[in-house]
Amino acid sequence: MKSFSIGPALLAAGLLFCTLFAPFGAYADNKKDELSAKQNQAQQAYNEARQELEELQNQQNETQSQIDQLQGQSAEVAAQLSDIYTALQDAQRLLDERAAAAEQAAQALADKQAEYDASLARCKNQMGAMQLLDGGGSIALLLQARSLYEMLTFAETLRELAAHNSAALAQLNTEAEALAAARTEAQTAAEEAETARAALDAQQAALQTTQNELGSALQAANTALTEQQAAEQAQAVVTEAARKAYLQATADLDAYARAQSSKYTTADLHLTSLAFRCPLDSYGRITTQFGEADPWGIPHRGTDFAAPGGTPVYAIADGIVSAAAAVYSYGNCVQISHGTADDGNTYDSLYAHLSSIAVSQGSAVTKGQVIGYVGNTGNVYSTGGGGYHLHLELRVNRARVNPLSYVPQ
Repeated sequence: MKSFSIGPALLAAGLLFCTLFAPFGAYADNKKDELSAKQNQAQQAYNEARQELEELQNQQNETQSQIDQLQGQSAEVAAQLSDIYTALQDAQRLLDERAAAAEQAAQALADKQAEYDASLARCKNQMGAMQLLDGGGSIALLLQARSLYEMLTFAETLRELAAHNSAALAQLNTEAEALAAARTEAQTAAEEAETARAALDAQQAALQTTQNELGSALQAANTALTEQQAAEQAQAVVTEAARKAYLQATADLDAYARAQSSKYTTADLHLTSLAFRCPLDSYGRITTQFGEADPWGIPHRGTDFAAPGGTPVYAIADGIVSAAAAVYSYGNCVQISHGTADDGNTYDSLYAHLSSIAVSQGSAVTKGQVIGYVGNTGNVYSTGGGGYHLHLELRVNRARVNPLSYVPQ
């Protein structure tokens, strides 16, 4: 397959270009430095704005998490208050029941005491009557008996009456003691119910205090969240403006790079083969694909190949070095104009983040020639291994395309 070659006439033209336009080259370097500095400032401003926006968003997330936690706690306290309210109602019913039972027991005891007192009075009357009989009246009654049977029956009746009265009084006394014990038990149960209700009242008061505190904290958190949301919205406007400024500064620098490239893409610069080679003989992995969003939310402009620092980087095809210098975001970079291919399209490649550059602007290079070495200069992020990697870009007709659509992996 025929490859591109640099003829003596083109070399002479390149030397003549460098000689005649040396002052312009100094101007171009100043312009490049100016555009690079503007891009640097714009990116720093954008990074600071994004960082401030992220901090505000983190604050919102923390506040929202606090609100969620407070709402959860408030719901738990509300559920506990509901349970306490139900328990208080049950406790009050139990207290009313036990108080009523104690009152009933007291009344039953009073009634039994009255019955006992009445029985005791009757017994006393009967005993008094018997004492009168014992005093002589009983002999008179016995003398009135018409038979021995009546006499014996009367005496037995007196004994039975005395025994009955004694048994009745003993039974009343036993019942009174049982009622007194029941009254004491009912009063104790009522007191315990009152103590339990008082404890529930205290719990309810404590929970209500906690609920009020949670309500105040929720109100404060919601107020803070509203303020944070307003600040976040304002910062989002600032961040978007900074992002656009950064994109514009990058576009200006890219436009300059394309203009530089066009100076070297002449009618004589012809790319005879689209059989590009891989810029590295070996690499660890591809860390970022073309079009993948970077940490700033901007689609990646090329493909990143992770490789150890100092790994040789090769030109993917023949061409002229249109740029070989340090550019802020790219670090040390080389741009090669490959010229116009048989398909009528122009091709340019760019190699960024080099540790060092092995070629100079305006020099001719051949496919597979070492143009620099893998490094981590410029804006490097999330590549691992110290950030060492090669950032490769490919432009077709000055427009970026996916390098892997043309370059073998």
